[in-house]
Amino acid sequence: MRLKWKRDWTLLIILFLVLRLLFSAIGLAVALGPSPVPQASGAEYDSTIPLLHLDKISQLLVNVWYRWDTGWYLQIAAFGYIPGGGNIAFMPLYSWLIHGLAILTGNYLFSALIISNLAALAVFCLLYEAAKLEGLNSRTSLGVVMFFVLFPTAFFLFAAYTESLFLALVLGFWLAARRKDWLLAGLLGGLATLCRIQGVILSVVLAWFWLASLVEAGSAGIGPVAQARQVMGLLTSRNGWRTILASLRHPAWVGSLIPVLTLGGYSLVMRLLNLTSISDTFNSYWDIRPVMPWTGVALFINRLFTTQLIFIDFLDLTFLVMILVLLVIGLRRLDPALSLYSWLTIAVLFTRGTPPTLLMSFSRYLLVVFPAFFILAKIRSRRLRLGLWTLSFILEIMMLFGFLQWRFIA
Repeated sequence: MRLKWKRDWTLLIILFLVLRLLFSAIGLAVALGPSPVPQASGAEYDSTIPLLHLDKISQLLVNVWYRWDTGWYLQIAAFGYIPGGGNIAFMPLYSWLIHGLAILTGNYLFSALIISNLAALAVFCLLYEAAKLEGLNSRTSLGVVMFFVLFPTAFFLFAAYTESLFLALVLGFWLAARRKDWLLAGLLGGLATLCRIQGVILSVVLAWFWLASLVEAGSAGIGPVAQARQVMGLLTSRNGWRTILASLRHPAWVGSLIPVLTLGGYSLVMRLLNLTSISDTFNSYWDIRPVMPWTGVALFINRLFTTQLIFIDFLDLTFLVMILVLLVIGLRRLDPALSLYSWLTIAVLFTRGTPPTLLMSFSRYLLVVFPAFFILAKIRSRRLRLGLWTLSFILEIMMLFGFLQWRFIA
């Protein structure tokens, strides 16, 4: 998989730098103002606050990003997993990288921010390349990136969270799969799974890519629905299964197993270390009961009509409806693999059966449903595009202020 430098990448780097400087300026303004009262507490904060550096630069530009889940990642990076602790619910890759870089920098939080921001820059370029590979022209592909980075919760790409690293790995997976480099795609999918558990769905997506390659000769120039029918035809006909079984002689298909084997291997290691499983941790520590997606949807509908909604619930619900509408439109406009990834991601989100709020963290989690932004970027009206960008960016700045002031978590 070779990526050559493009002029548009320069524009993307400039966009990244502008946003990074703006968000740093907002963080500086918060740091210079009255000290916000933390709205969270626990062992992860008690153990990791001493890791923060107290020099002037760190106080103004680094420590202001020590918010919410950041404490969990730093706790794992510095002290590892704690038996019976809540940090077992967090996958290890991001924290491993923080630990490794902190050996060089001596600063855990600064290392976390370096990793997230480098990954965010990669996301800018890889998302552009993914859009191009899906047949969008340069202008529309740049529009995809604009809609994505101006999404109200896109500032999490720059924070000490896993969004940017996970997306960089997923987009790298996507480019490799598109080029039929099944082993590289599987390895990137495995790393994505070690970053966030939902990466396991990439096994299904890569399997779809592989099946689609078996009928590629007959699918050129046809629409998404017809492509999906051809792949399903493989799975529902005797000749199709003959083709599949014959193709199993070539080891390329093994790449699709790597994400699910990664999760299985990680779970086994956790058991051998006498650490509880992720699902048990969600249930016992977070009071979130893992369920099947359809059960999660039913529980969500019940909460929608039986609980009192707060401001963030309306935002989460608005973002969810918007993404679902775009994905429904995308069923006939996006490659079936893009739709499969998107709907499986939504399904995974609904496996959290009993979150404390209506759609806890959906406004952030939906950021990884990047195919939805391919549909948004096809809006032709320049005024509408500018209007949406402006409205979305204003909301992003407001949510960033809330995040840095300990008033908003997603």
